[in-house]
Amino acid sequence: MSYLITIQYPYNYLTVTLSHDTTIIATETISKFQAIGQLIPAIKRILESQKILLPDIACIGINTGPGPFNTLRTIIATANAISFAKQIPLVACNGLDLMLQEAAHKNTVVLLDAFGQDVYFATSYNNQQGYSSIEKVIEELNLLSQKDAFLFIGNGAAKHQELIKKNLKNAAAFDENCLFADEQTLVNETYKKFNQGKVEKELFPLYFASPVVKS
Repeated sequence: MSYLITIQYPYNYLTVTLSHDTTIIATETISKFQAIGQLIPAIKRILESQKILLPDIACIGINTGPGPFNTLRTIIATANAISFAKQIPLVACNGLDLMLQEAAHKNTVVLLDAFGQDVYFATSYNNQQGYSSIEKVIEELNLLSQKDAFLFIGNGAAKHQELIKKNLKNAAAFDENCLFADEQTLVNETYKKFNQGKVEKELFPLYFASPVVKS
């Protein structure tokens, strides 16, 4: 039986979750305006609320993005520092993969906002991931012949919904409740990777190239 801490940053807020194996026992949400300064205090509060000490934590799982660069980088740097100081293993989780796990539809398209007209994308039908303009993503989807509509999820899908509907018409469906990976999915993936020994001593933000180059 293991205690896990998981952290993710769904653009507008930060969540810190404490779980016993895959059972969530406490969660704290922090505004994006306080995410950097309140991360360590939030971890302290959540541990104290359950009378658990930091050395009792088996690993820390992080949704490493993609997402807003500066805050994500700071969150990961903080986790790296805690890991180094207390020798707690880290688990990296790809936010796009997490969202694909939540979607049962065979033609799922995950779109996360990369700001402006750009998106991070992942698709279940051909297992592709990348970074592109929303226009290019729509153009490539229009070239595919599908019997079923594409199911769009993610905050990028919500942002560009009207443009997608205009171009794909009846070939597009939306799950407006799925804007970012669920905390439980992150916990489950962290627990699975930890038990498989897929741990690291240092994490880095997930980007598809350095510097990021649009497809």
